Amino acid sequence: MSVSSPTQPATWSIALREFLLHKEANYASKTVRYYKVQLNGLIAWAEKNDIAFESFGKRNLDGYLVERQRDGKSQLTIHHDAICAKAFMSWCQKNDLLDRSLLSEYMIRKAPTPPKYMPTQEDMSALIRAAHDIWNVEKNPGVRYEDPVSRAFHRDRNYAVIIGLLDSACRISEMLSLKLSDYDRTGRQITIRESKRRESRNIPVSRDFEKALEPWMKLRSRLTKNMKPGEDEGWIFLTEFGGRLNETQFLKSLRRYTTFANLPREITLHSLRRYSLNKLSKTDLLGAQRIAGHKETSTTLLYTKIDADHVRSVHEQASVVAGIVANKREVKKERRRLI
Repeated sequence: MSVSSPTQPATWSIALREFLLHKEANYASKTVRYYKVQLNGLIAWAEKNDIAFESFGKRNLDGYLVERQRDGKSQLTIHHDAICAKAFMSWCQKNDLLDRSLLSEYMIRKAPTPPKYMPTQEDMSALIRAAHDIWNVEKNPGVRYEDPVSRAFHRDRNYAVIIGLLDSACRISEMLSLKLSDYDRTGRQITIRESKRRESRNIPVSRDFEKALEPWMKLRSRLTKNMKPGEDEGWIFLTEFGGRLNETQFLKSLRRYTTFANLPREITLHSLRRYSLNKLSKTDLLGAQRIAGHKETSTTLLYTKIDADHVRSVHEQASVVAGIVANKREVKKERRRLI
């Protein structure tokens, strides 16, 4: 039942509340926050300029976007402002909060795509080495005063996380949300339950990830055996206090590793997913899409960088002209025998 009526039209605040309630019921919390932030700015501007909810149209949105541009917002942010405004108004129309959306025919200008750093194999090899070497007293004397158990804890846990991210192409939130019950060692797969699309998926586990997990799982078992019943919530990757390792904590560790290995600052947690999906999609795009948990292959392609070496490899494997020339020669030989 709609909160609006012919005698009491919907307001900005009512429309936003209902829209966010719908998003919260159907999408991840990160998506809800995204729309909330974008639309709060839009509504604040509209109310400051005395623009009623039902009369917000194309010229009003143009005015808002121009002001955002003057405030120094990037073209990508302004692009998202327009997308959110149009989606919001369209939803309000479909759910009887508006008679019609005055933005239904608004043309959104395509934003320039900022270049994203694609890590190389050498980058990832250096990162993996750093995850071990940074805890080695001989290679990093600065850790000699840290407790040996603490060094082993961070070394084995973080190494397993990095290998897992590369092996599975998971988002960091998905990897850190894994529980012991999500790891099927016999079937050699992990089950991702906390995903962006709220749909679970199974991902194969390689021998390398299995080997990386083994030392950590042994250490985890030893450290938690004296915990009281119910204290261990079952997270695979724990903090020193037994709780779930969160994304911010692990990002700090990644920053230490990239600095230690003199790697580009452009390497982020999402770079590991980008590197993995780039490799997977060049082998099988549909398989990469399934592993990534993407709804469309076009989304997976955004992670793919077709370099010159790959193009040459595909060209050589196809051997298009070579096959035609070979067939032509065979036909000529056959004709000579007939004469």
